[in-house]
Amino acid sequence: MKPRDFFVRSDGGVRAPWRIAFFLGATVAAGSLVTGIVYPVVALTPFIAFARHWRIPLDQLATVLALLIGTYATLRLVDGVRGGGWGRVGLGRAGLRPGRLAAGLAAGTLAILVPSGILLATGNFHIERQPELQSWNAAARDALILLTPAALAEELLMRGYLLSALRDAIRAPGAIAVTSVVFGMLHLLNPGPTILSTAMVALAGVFLATVRLTTDSLYAAWVAHLAWNFVQASLLHAPVSGLAVATPGYRLQDAGPTWLTGGAWGPEGGLAAAAGMLLASFLLVWLGARFTTAGSDRPGDLANTVRSGRRRDT
Repeated sequence: MKPRDFFVRSDGGVRAPWRIAFFLGATVAAGSLVTGIVYPVVALTPFIAFARHWRIPLDQLATVLALLIGTYATLRLVDGVRGGGWGRVGLGRAGLRPGRLAAGLAAGTLAILVPSGILLATGNFHIERQPELQSWNAAARDALILLTPAALAEELLMRGYLLSALRDAIRAPGAIAVTSVVFGMLHLLNPGPTILSTAMVALAGVFLATVRLTTDSLYAAWVAHLAWNFVQASLLHAPVSGLAVATPGYRLQDAGPTWLTGGAWGPEGGLAAAAGMLLASFLLVWLGARFTTAGSDRPGDLANTVRSGRRRDT
């Protein structure tokens, strides 16, 4: 092997590990730029007072901006004409088509709401009254403001450029496995993680990657992620990945075995939620062709993607 072959494929493209390294480095550099230059400038404008009034998480917005800059820099400087632009990472205009967004919304909502509803109906959950320290609308608004950029940041990091580059190198199943394990490990920083909760978050990574690949839309994965979290926080008033949420008027109280209900981690930490994610993933793959554009590639069809592999790092 020539020294150049260590970095470059036979078709002239940069190998996936170096593209991923550039993406991560560019994102870190962009984060330093945003926090060192952009934020101090924004702090001098009226927007800072607006953000504080509405409790807008500026740190999460800074992370989103850094990830977008890192993705753009990698697509332009490393992938070049081979990269396919924003569409390569599911951020093209086609990814905003209503059918794809609706698929993400339905998958994220039903995958957690249906199993939680069944557990509630069978007595494994029950509703406990709570003092109404703020209105339901205000709590839901605050949750949405907080959860929206957080979900986007996680999707940009795990199911954006990283998933696309790994898919080129080790095919779709390997890319999903790697990003999902990393996704689960990142949540070890949340309060009270267990082996089961970490495994369930990793499975959520598989579920969200399925949304991303079947719809060929990172926007759809973002909507699914946000819907999943919002249902737990604002409809069920249950913890989200171990994090406490506001519970005006009521909260979902665990009354069943932790392995089934998720316990203090929230509904997403139990096997009931796992069943919901697996069923939703199966339906997405089965119906995936409905959310793609016509053409020989059928880029949003996960089954087709897995078969073809799209492996180029050989």
